[in-house]
Amino acid sequence: MTPNVLNTDLTGKVAVVTGAGGVLCSYLAKVLARAGAKVALVNRSDAAILQYAAEINAEGGIAKAYKGNVLIKADMERIAAQVLEDFGPCDILVNGAGGNNARAQTDKEYFEPGDLEREELVTFFDLDNDGVNMVFDLNYNGTLIPTQAFAKHMIKSGGGNIINISSMNAFRPLTKIPAYSGAKA
Repeated sequence: MTPNVLNTDLTGKVAVVTGAGGVLCSYLAKVLARAGAKVALVNRSDAAILQYAAEINAEGGIAKAYKGNVLIKADMERIAAQVLEDFGPCDILVNGAGGNNARAQTDKEYFEPGDLEREELVTFFDLDNDGVNMVFDLNYNGTLIPTQAFAKHMIKSGGGNIINISSMNAFRPLTKIPAYSGAKA
C-alpha cells in the first residue's frame, strides 16, 4: 500500500466521502484508506466510485461504493443506514460533492461598456435563474443533507469530524461564476 501521508492512524474509523467520483475526493478517499479508515465512497453515478473502491481494496484498504444523490434526503438516509450496517457509525464525513452549471456563468470575465447591446453575449444580467438555483442547491444543500444523515450517527457514538470542501472561488469570487462564488463558503 502507498504510504500514509496523513501521518496518523485511522484504523477502526469509518470515513464517508461525498463526491468521491471526482479527482479531488477520490484522492481523499484513498488517503483516508491508507491511514487505516474504512471508506464509503458516495457519488450520484457509480462507474468511477466502483473503480476507486476497487483500487483502494486492491491496495489493501477497505472501501465500498454507494450510489446516491446528495440532494435527495432519502438517498443519504439509505446510504447512512447501509454504511452503519457495513462498517459501523461514521466518524469522518467529507462533504466534497459540489459543482457549477454553465447556465450560471457569464461569457466574459469582465463586463465592458456595450456588452448589454450584444444579444449573443451572456452577461451577469442574463444569468439563468434555474442554473443559479441548481448551483446554490448542489453546493449548499449537497452539504447540509449528508451532514444531517451522517451526523446523527456521530452524535450517538460520541463524536466525529465533518470536513466541508469548498472552492477557493468562495473566498475570492470569479466574475464569470457568481452562483458558485456564494454557494459554499
